[in-house]
Amino acid sequence: EKDYFCESMILGVKVSEIERVTILNKLAEKNEVVLYTRSEDTSYLKHVIVKPEISYMQVMPKVFHLSKINLNITSRTIETGISQRVWDVLAVGGFLLTNHQPELEEYFEIGKDLEVFHDLKELEEKVDYYLKHEEQRIRIAMNGYKKVRDNHTCTKRMKQVLEEVFQY
Repeated sequence: EKDYFCESMILGVKVSEIERVTILNKLAEKNEVVLYTRSEDTSYLKHVIVKPEISYMQVMPKVFHLSKINLNITSRTIETGISQRVWDVLAVGGFLLTNHQPELEEYFEIGKDLEVFHDLKELEEKVDYYLKHEEQRIRIAMNGYKKVRDNHTCTKRMKQVLEEVFQY
C-alpha cells in the first residue's frame, strides 16, 4: 500500500506537469501567456513568456490583480478541495479561471464569482470570450473579491474551525 501511494503520487505529479505544459503551450499559440517560475529548464514552453519567481507576499498579489486572466490548474494529486491559489487570486480582485472542483460550488457561484473549465477546448473558448468581454471579466473579479472579503477571511474561517473543534 505504501509503494502504491508513492507511485501514484509520482505519477500524479508527472501527469499534472504534462497537463500544465500542454495547456500553457496551447493558450500561448493565440494569447500572451506569462508564467512566473523558479524552474531553470523551461525549454518545453513554446511562445510562453517565462519570468523568474516573484515574492508571493509582496509582488504576486499585484500580478493576480493586474492580470486579465489568472489560471489555476489543480494538481492531479489533489482529489478534492479548493487550492489556496483560488483564495489568493479572488482576495485581491483578480479574475480567476480554474479547473472545476465540486467544492467550488459550496463557496462560489460559477460564472458570477469565478469561472471554471472542464477540458482544454472549454478553457480555450472561455479565454477567448473573457479577453473580448472585459466588463464581464471585471464584474466577475469584483464579485469574487467581495465574496471572499465578506465571507471567507482568515478570521472567519478560524472562528468556524474553533467552533467545530470545541463543539465535540
